[in-house]
Amino acid sequence: MTKTKLETELHGGYASFRFCGTVSVNEDTFPKEDTTSNSGWKYRRASFPVKISDSNSLYVQMMGGRASTNPVVYVRNKEGQPIQLKWDMRNNADVQKNVDPNDFIVIRIEEDDNGKLLAKTFVSEVDAIDYLADHLSDGTKVHIGGNVEYQRYNGEVSRSFNVNRITLAKEETKPYALMQQTYLVDAHALPHKWEKTLEEEHQLKLNVFVPQYIGKENGKTIKRTLALPQQITFKADPNDLEAKIKAVEKMFKVDKKIVREIVLQNKVVYGYEQSTGNIEITPELQELIDLHIMTEEQIKEEATVTGKKVDETVFDHPVIRKDGDSSKLFGFDRYAPEALVIPDDNEAIESGEEKVFEEDNVFEEDNVSNDGAGQSDEDDPFADDELFS
Repeated sequence: MTKTKLETELHGGYASFRFCGTVSVNEDTFPKEDTTSNSGWKYRRASFPVKISDSNSLYVQMMGGRASTNPVVYVRNKEGQPIQLKWDMRNNADVQKNVDPNDFIVIRIEEDDNGKLLAKTFVSEVDAIDYLADHLSDGTKVHIGGNVEYQRYNGEVSRSFNVNRITLAKEETKPYALMQQTYLVDAHALPHKWEKTLEEEHQLKLNVFVPQYIGKENGKTIKRTLALPQQITFKADPNDLEAKIKAVEKMFKVDKKIVREIVLQNKVVYGYEQSTGNIEITPELQELIDLHIMTEEQIKEEATVTGKKVDETVFDHPVIRKDGDSSKLFGFDRYAPEALVIPDDNEAIESGEEKVFEEDNVFEEDNVSNDGAGQSDEDDPFADDELFS
């Protein structure tokens, strides 16, 4: 993980998610009418939870629109160059032939007469939302994926799971919630006395950053990729502590003059802590035992959800990529520490020439771009601060 010349300007990275679970939707989930922001952007946003387990449900969203005057859709052509499609021509088959396949929203939730899934493709989230309103039913089990995006609003960093792929899942498919993300690791990633914490608590909170292109924030034009803080939970089996300590040292212990870039696959958890056997035998439960409705063993084996909220991104493994004929860890010592300078909300940033970061597909069907290429801040819905209030 070495690189001779350290960079001082951040670039975008991988930011993709894949969930499998049951959706919760109703008649109000997918809006039929546009909302118009103060800047004149006409948009629709649909947000709904995907139930991964009884104690883990994750919200995903689909959002898109166009300007009030001269509306267009921003995509890339098959050569990877940003282009604009006139709004009225966005669904024209001949026009779409020149669009990069990775820029389509792809939904496969209908079956033909032979049970084969039908692929419906859209260049605008508005059309995809209309389609889902008529075809996605509550309780449907799906594979769902897209890109992960981070925003700062009033000093707080939030994370959005923006959908661009939905596919019907088989009922026997085991649910999952995974994301692949580029992280920036500096000398402050590990907490004080982290080895002792890992030995005693069997987990660590790692303080890292993610690269995120920001077009506009709090009314200021930025047009830069910034480092936004995030936490990763690293868990260790008490029977494998020695190996886990070595693993943490290898990946997350960094010299103070270096910022390491590394791509990880993590599990995403948002819900409540689940435990088993921690049930007090109350008079009501004792009556169930006395009436032979349940045994004491059955009651204690029941899973119970406690009131403790859990919001974690849990380390799973580093991403390995092919490099010619060999495979290697996808990460290296890339940046100098000054690349992580994060301006506060009151600090203006001088905007320089906008840069485009070319990147490979994170997953087979996903193509994530975090550098905002192809559209102006005036026509960018995510540059409108009021949308995140």
